[in-house]
Formats: sequence, C-alpha cells, structure tokens
Amino acid sequence: MKYSTIIARVSLLAGSSAAEYVWPDKNDQIEDVYMLQGGFNRMGFIDGILSCGFGQSEPGRQNTAEWIRTAYHDMATADVEAGTGGLDASIMFETERGENKGSAFNNTFGHFLNFYTSRSSAADLVALGVVGSMAVCNGYQIPFRAGRIDATEAGPMGVPEPQEDLATHTAKFAKQGFSKTEMIELVACGHSLGGVHGANFPEITHDNSTGQVSHFEYGYSNEQFDNVVVHEYLASNTSNLLVAGSNDTLNSDKRIFGADNNVTMEALADSTHFQERCQDVMGRMIDTVPRDVVLSEPIKPIDIKPYINLLSLNQNGTIDFSGYIRVHYGGDSGRPNASDISVFLSYKDRAGNVVNDTISAQRPRWQNGIGTGFNQVNFVFFEWNTQLDPSAGISSFDVHVTTKSTGKTEVHNNVGNGYPVQDTLLYQIKQSCISISPKEGGGSEGHLTVVAAVRSEAASGAQLDMHFVKKVARPGVMFPRFEVQVEPFQAMEKTLSGYSLFEVKDMVIDEKSLSTTLDLVLSGGNKDARVEFQKTGSLTSQNCELL
Repeated sequence: MKYSTIIARVSLLAGSSAAEYVWPDKNDQIEDVYMLQGGFNRMGFIDGILSCGFGQSEPGRQNTAEWIRTAYHDMATADVEAGTGGLDASIMFETERGENKGSAFNNTFGHFLNFYTSRSSAADLVALGVVGSMAVCNGYQIPFRAGRIDATEAGPMGVPEPQEDLATHTAKFAKQGFSKTEMIELVACGHSLGGVHGANFPEITHDNSTGQVSHFEYGYSNEQFDNVVVHEYLASNTSNLLVAGSNDTLNSDKRIFGADNNVTMEALADSTHFQERCQDVMGRMIDTVPRDVVLSEPIKPIDIKPYINLLSLNQNGTIDFSGYIRVHYGGDSGRPNASDISVFLSYKDRAGNVVNDTISAQRPRWQNGIGTGFNQVNFVFFEWNTQLDPSAGISSFDVHVTTKSTGKTEVHNNVGNGYPVQDTLLYQIKQSCISISPKEGGGSEGHLTVVAAVRSEAASGAQLDMHFVKKVARPGVMFPRFEVQVEPFQAMEKTLSGYSLFEVKDMVIDEKSLSTTLDLVLSGGNKDARVEFQKTGSLTSQNCELL
C-alpha cells in the first residue's frame, strides 16, 4: 500500500490487495537474481549471456542457445497427464544419457551454480535462463514465475532424437503437453539460435573437430531471436543440417516442420506471429512442472523493496541499523527520472509507538545508485545508516518517496502493516567470522564462529539455534544437495544494553560450504524470533571483532 502527501495533506492512493507485494517474500532472492543484472548491487546472472552470439565463453559455443536447450531437455521428461516431470532440474542427473549429448548442460550449470541457494532452486535458474536468453537476443518477454522444486533423481527418458520418426516425435511432444502445431512452433523457436555441434553429432555434420558447429541459420541472423530459420526452410535454402543433412533419416526438423504440410511454418513466416507464438510455447515450456508444484504469479519489478544489511549491537551499546531502499523508476513506474527522487524512513519503536525522528537515505556514489535489469528495467537505490536506542528499539518502518520537482510524497507501508523489523534477536555479523585452515589429507576446511544477541527477557527459558545450510556433494552431479545442520548456541555470560550474548564457536565446515546461508532461530521462550537467509561468503574475509 502507498499513499501520497503534499506538505501535511495525506490522501490514500491504493488499498490492500492480494496481488500487492508484501515484504519480506519467499521469492526475494530469485527476484534479485532476475532483476539486478547491471550497476549497483548487481547479481550478474546476465554475465553468462552478455552476447547473444557464438563464442562468448569458447569458440563454437552459444550460451543463449545452450540455456534454452537445457530447459527443453529438462522439461522433456514431463508426463502432463500423469502430472509428473517437467522443468524440475532432473537434467542434472541425466547428462550421461545418449539423448543428452554434449557439454552444454554442465557448462550451463557451471554458471548457474553461482546463484544456487536454498531460496533459488536449480529449476528456477534453468527457467530464468530461458527468460534471460530471450531478453538478450531481442525476443519477446517471457513471464518468469518462481517456485519450482528440484528433483532428487533422474526422470524417465523422453527427449526427441534426430533419428526418430515423426510419429515418435509427435507422441513425445504430446506427452509433454504440446499439440502437433505447438511441436512445430517450439522446434522452430528453439532452432532460431544455435546449431549442430560436430563433437556431439559427427554423423550429421561429418566434422568432429573441436568447436565445429553448423548453424541453424545463415549469416548473423543466428545471433538474434528471429524467424529466419522459418524463411530459409520455406525457401529450401537453409544451413540447418536437421533439414538439409545428407542422411534423410536424421533430418528431424524437416519432418517436424512439414508435419502439417507447412501450414504452421507459413504462419510463422510473419515475424510478429512468430514472436507471439514463441513467447507462448516457450513460456509454457518453462512453466510445465509437476502437479504438486505451485508457481508464483509472474514476477514484475517491485515498486519499493527494502534490504536490511545490518541490525546489531555496536561497541557503544546502541543498535547499528543500515540498509538500502530500491525504487523502481522508468517504464510504467510513474517515476521517469531517478534524479527527481528522494527517500527517507519513518519508524515505530518496539512498543509500536511512532518515533519523531526520521531516518535519511542518500543515493550511493557507486554507480550513482543505479541498477538495471532485463527488458530495460531500471532501479535507483538509497542507503541509510543510523543508530537506534536499544531501550526503545524498532518494530517497523515506512518508506517515504518524494518527487522533488512537485513536492509530492508517497508513503509506502507494506500493504498497511509497515515493513517489519524484529529486534528481539540480533545477528552480530561483525563478531562473526570464518577462518580457513588446511585439512589433513588435502584441501581446506572452515572454522565458523557466529555471535547473536537476544533481549534478556526473551532469552530466559528459550532455545537459540543456528540452522546452517551445508552443501553436500552428489557424485556425477554439479549441483550439491542442501542439508540443514542445527547447532545450538552457548551463552557467553555477557550482557550489553539489555541483551544477552550467545555464540557458536569454531564449528568445522567443509570448504564446499564456505559460501552458503544460515538462519538464527529463537524458540520456546516468551517470544519466538528468526533471522533468516544470512549469507556467509563475507565472513571468510574478516576477523571476529570484540564487542
């Protein structure tokens, strides 16, 4: 919910709605991976597809095409009638199958691993790979929904192969939920990019040299998402070796494209129709999931999104409180100009009383606070850094966004409830660290220390645990398994400003888990509290400070 003020006058602009974003949200992490591609606070998912063309990572490799291929081969295990399979990252267990030839899948996973967490599944990342590839290659925007759940084992066979006949292909696509027309469309869309790699299919290219690839389209058209593959097929002048290869048994695209006497391909010759149909069938491809999986609504740029970077006691006994406010501007945001925006916060204390003092926020110098995403999405960040009175604390805050040229201020209050902040349990990140030492037998291991502060009245009779997300390797699979290790905190017999201090000290962790996440969980006392999804990567570069 937001409402506007001009000077002292307040007017309600928007009421509560189930469709409105409420912070925090379970999809905040994957939303960041999707939205923050460049500039301030960038996640960098786009780094694997900075170019739509061939050769970004190595000669002959087109990452955009490989990311789309990965998604289809993953989805191809679907049985929509049975409600099983689909886009569930089962492909991670299936890379040794004959139907999944080549290094494209593990090459794709190698990049996605950088963004794989307990809140950003491999399956969601595979889906996002299609969305990002279409954006980079100038295809129509495909809606991205989150919530896919990773498979724990391989799915059944099901990927169409070049030597199979039309009836087999039609049956496989039907099992996946696609009609004959949609089969033609999906193959044409997928083969707007990429080509046939000689190392994987020498029987088609007759050249198995490293990096050799026969493109599906002539010229530079293969570096953008367009319907040239359709026009070249209809003109019988194509470089697509799955249409015009020397062995007609392997010309699977030729059989599929002509399955309805070219009716669908003639329609796809219209560029707008081609883009619209690809948007639809590729969107359905990534949204084909097991029946018990519920996807979110399409993720759109969040108007106002807070990030709390620090909420912890300092050596002076006050509470450090810092973070960012991300503001959407441009497009349909109603804010055409980032330089015309200013931000401040108002907040309530622990008892729910409005505090008279406000918290100012400024644009960072780095990148001038500007962040960019796919499809020309723009954000501007504002950062705050203040100290709070620990005896009064904080329970929530509102975000005030002013258009400087008009003096109009919108007050965003998280659908009427304020942006919640609990100060019962504090993560003392500056007192936490990971030291790394050699491990007997080779490799290294970490020694993790985590310090937490609990309001003394809430600590009595309560249990405080750390939920540490371990990364457990799986033989032959690039993505590890996540396993939560519960470790109890021990009292430090030290208090400060009404808080009791606790620690987990020198917990040994495997080097694979040096960069992961942890939660702090307080339960069983007079007030439960959690501090969730705290990333550990920065702890390896700091010492544990004294408090």
